[in-house]
Amino acid sequence: MKNSSSKVENSNIAIYLSLVLAIVFLLMDGFGNLAGLRNGISFTFEPISFQANSAGTKVGEYFQTFVNLGAFRKEFNDLKIKSYENETQYANYLVLKNENEALKKQIALGNKGSKYILANVLRDDNVDILLIDQGSESDIRQGDVVSVGNVFVGIVSSVDLKGSSVRLPSNESSHLEVVVLKSESDNVAKANILSDAVVSGSAEGIKIENISMNSSVANGDIVYINDSKVGGYFALGYIVGLSSNPASTYKTAFVSPILDYDNLMQVFVKVE
Repeated sequence: MKNSSSKVENSNIAIYLSLVLAIVFLLMDGFGNLAGLRNGISFTFEPISFQANSAGTKVGEYFQTFVNLGAFRKEFNDLKIKSYENETQYANYLVLKNENEALKKQIALGNKGSKYILANVLRDDNVDILLIDQGSESDIRQGDVVSVGNVFVGIVSSVDLKGSSVRLPSNESSHLEVVVLKSESDNVAKANILSDAVVSGSAEGIKIENISMNSSVANGDIVYINDSKVGGYFALGYIVGLSSNPASTYKTAFVSPILDYDNLMQVFVKVE
């Protein structure tokens, strides 16, 4: 108990002594007697004060970044939205450009007695069927011919109200009568037909068979659809991989299509 009382008394004495010294130094400083001591203490602790101020400034800037973070995020989101808008406008421009080119090709045919429906191609993983966004609501029916300009695309195989499926020449269910012309020919009606033939779809591509063995058909010659299901002449592609078997009565080959079906964006469906 005595030891505890002594510690409390010593603590109180220290406090009282500190207060007395503080008052004394304050009074003496008022008379200017401690100016040298104060300057010395200030000089000693000035680097510490500078470092503390610098650290405080950096901490303030760090926390100010958090304060501005919301504004930075809003600016970033605005720029992202603007970028999306520009991409959308560019995509719309490409669609209109492609549609304009397709219309020019179709008008160039000069067939004013037929009615065509412009349809957009829908993306799909099927390589033998093309999906389009026009159906019975637009008077499209099963069996209608699909083309781009005078180039054959396929035949409508199924229809619903808002869309249709188009069977491509590469489809195994596709069988069409064709004629083969020289690659220099640009007018089917006036050109000499090298051979009649039949094209059909397969896993390897578009096959062409029944080419006359005595014909002068060669790789690069043009294949035109000439089938009652289609009507008229439509370009299909070029002869490639021509082969002949001496034991056979006809030649066979493959047809490299003029159109890249994977990159089609618009097609025309002949409804009349």
